[in-house]
Amino acid sequence: MMFYPNWMIWNNLVPLAMNDKQIPNGILVSGLVRSGTTWTARMLNFSPQTIFVLEPFNILRDPIHLLKAGTNYPYWSHPDAHIFQKIRSGVGLSFTPEEFRIFMKESSSFKYHLYHLVRYITLNRRIKKGMRPVVQDPFAIFMAPWLYEKLSLRPLFLFRHPAAYINSMKRMKWGFNFDWLARRESLMEGVLSPFKDEILKWAPKAFIPFSIETQCLVWNIFTGIMLTYRDTYPDWLFFRHEDLSMEPVAHFKKIYHELGFPFSAPIIKKIEEFTGTGNTVEAKSGKMHTLKRNNRANVKLWQKQLEPAEITLIRKQTEQVAARLYDDDSWPKL
Repeated sequence: MMFYPNWMIWNNLVPLAMNDKQIPNGILVSGLVRSGTTWTARMLNFSPQTIFVLEPFNILRDPIHLLKAGTNYPYWSHPDAHIFQKIRSGVGLSFTPEEFRIFMKESSSFKYHLYHLVRYITLNRRIKKGMRPVVQDPFAIFMAPWLYEKLSLRPLFLFRHPAAYINSMKRMKWGFNFDWLARRESLMEGVLSPFKDEILKWAPKAFIPFSIETQCLVWNIFTGIMLTYRDTYPDWLFFRHEDLSMEPVAHFKKIYHELGFPFSAPIIKKIEEFTGTGNTVEAKSGKMHTLKRNNRANVKLWQKQLEPAEITLIRKQTEQVAARLYDDDSWPKL
């Protein structure tokens, strides 16, 4: 039996948003994995005023990740000065000589030393030009309030239909490690508390292979957190992946203007090139990302690839959370 949170309780667990609007130093594009964060960040990166930063909070991404968080989905409520410098540099906001020395000292090979040297030169050159980072990272979801309040990274969160998300996870054969969440004690007593028992049920196992049951739980947890953010932070941006896919030019025009980036004819052409009907609908076999897609057709691809019984189960397992984002017309008549 799934347990669903009282949304008013959740709202009391999240820090209050800042009262005064600030010009963001950069943008954080986050959401569930397989929800279009890479695609969305790349569409924003068509602006010559942006720097693309790939998943600095992902423990599998060497050598940029030297935060030593121990798990994915890291969280620090009050990071010390050392961690603060690593985060600030990791998200592309700075790379001071002191930060450069930290990364060089903690890197383990000549290859990584060379990487940081090149990054030190190129990042500082881009920062001097006034370019802003677009940080693509689904693993930064718990750090979003801190990144917003301390580093002025403005979050853009993506929702995705639960059946589309689970269909994508099924294609990739990806599971989940609930221990990543269980080890965050402050979060387990805070925003994760409504799901604490279910997380602990699965956490003793090192890794849970793909199953619809566990992926519905993952979707409920992270979508619930994003909905709480939406209720709490009026200055943040929230979009459904389906809406961006159906009307990419119109929606990215809004996003560009909201973030203060010019939306020029060359950018429109690139977006149309990457989302047009002439592109493939299905992702290429074995590839994690296929950025050039027929996005409109891709929106309902899950309806062809999932079995009716799977769709029925997904809807049953997620309906209390999904109803806040997707109405009856978003589901096929079975």
